Amino acid sequence: MSLDLKMAASVVRTATALRTSSSRPVAFVRKIPWTAASSELREHFAQFGHVRKCTVPFDRETGFHRGMGWIHFSSEEELQNALQQDSHVVDGVKLHVQVQRPKVLQGDQTSDEDF
Repeated sequence: MSLDLKMAASVVRTATALRTSSSRPVAFVRKIPWTAASSELREHFAQFGHVRKCTVPFDRETGFHRGMGWIHFSSEEELQNALQQDSHVVDGVKLHVQVQRPKVLQGDQTSDEDF
């Protein structure tokens, strides 16, 4: 593969990753209390719109979740509705909610997202 083709492929991968990541309305949530389950987060954020997916990763060693997660909304408007809320409280704990920043791929890195 020539150098020009490699560079072009890298540019296409980067542009595709930016387009797909930034067009997906996802909130990153921190400070999730260990007592809260993903179903509680889904229920809380459903008041702002349709929650397509709620992901809370677990630690295999402790069996508890890691205190962070992602809320995938159906639209950008729903995400903005959630972000405009002054505070989000679940199980008596104030959550930190922000926009999930898009991943910027550089060089020959690839994304694990489905395109």
